[in-house]
Amino acid sequence: MANEDHVDIDSLNDLKDIMESEYEMLINTYLSDSEARIVDIQAAIDSADADALRKSAHSIKGSSSNVCATALAEIARLLENAGKEGTTNGMQAKLDELKAEFAVVTEILRGTL
Repeated sequence: MANEDHVDIDSLNDLKDIMESEYEMLINTYLSDSEARIVDIQAAIDSADADALRKSAHSIKGSSSNVCATALAEIARLLENAGKEGTTNGMQAKLDELKAEFAVVTEILRGTL
């Protein structure tokens, strides 16, 4: 897959131009916060806590959208919807997909710093 399949590169470049010196802090904050949300999602799935799944997935969905990580935001949306429906069943596979996508996005974003 090309980088564009993971991140909207044109929009990310626009964001970088707008943010200027604050861009690096934004990306680093996003990466560290997302790592924490992924841990939270795992805990929610492990404890079958659908509301916690919804909240953590919602957070990573929004922040991923903000940094133009469209594919990651979509996976998070699916996790969030499961939480809204009151279930964590079958979500480990979706979380594994989210983790793999996050690894790719992390590499792309770090490459822009």
